[in-house]
Amino acid sequence: MKKHPASQAQSPDLSSLSQVELSPRHAVMFAAAQKTCGGNKTWRYRKLAEAREIFALAQISRLQVIWLDLAADLRVELLMRVTVPLMPKPGGALTLADTARLGLIYREECLLLPQPGYSFVQILAPHPVWHPNVSPDPAQVLCLGPKLAAGIPVRELLLMIYGALTMQNTQLDPADSAGVLCPASAEYFQCNLNLIPLTREPFLRTGADNI
Repeated sequence: MKKHPASQAQSPDLSSLSQVELSPRHAVMFAAAQKTCGGNKTWRYRKLAEAREIFALAQISRLQVIWLDLAADLRVELLMRVTVPLMPKPGGALTLADTARLGLIYREECLLLPQPGYSFVQILAPHPVWHPNVSPDPAQVLCLGPKLAAGIPVRELLLMIYGALTMQNTQLDPADSAGVLCPASAEYFQCNLNLIPLTREPFLRTGADNI
């Protein structure tokens, strides 16, 4: 997919998302979400600001927005180009997927109180993910830490998700129940430290097309 010219600014970063002009596709999706954005005034404004940043981020990163809804919670389905470890067959080598389909929910209470790190994102595909911070059940919840600060922006959550899945920033201590959701996977990677990080590719993209 060709990038919108305005998204090709030099050295884009998370602090300059407001300067990224939305592509026609993202502008249409954002306008549709605005029409159904519910809640009190403060919550509506925050959801709209977060939604616009998500669309802008998709134009400079390894991210694609599939759908977004602002009627109650901020709910978004995303496709992230990211290396994801899959459960190896017994005695087999680790296999990797190159994309993850994510479901992210950002609730109003996130603005007021710290939230558990597992309360934001599920990995909808692929299955089964083999990762210390991903629950081994069908929900495949990703834990981003014991507690995340109140008011954390969605852009920071997305950066954390990428860092966790690529194992550039992940918890390997199977004794730490606050961060590890799959102790067997943590033990596996502790015995195979040569495999991590799974990639050193950065989240932000400056010279290649988005997915």
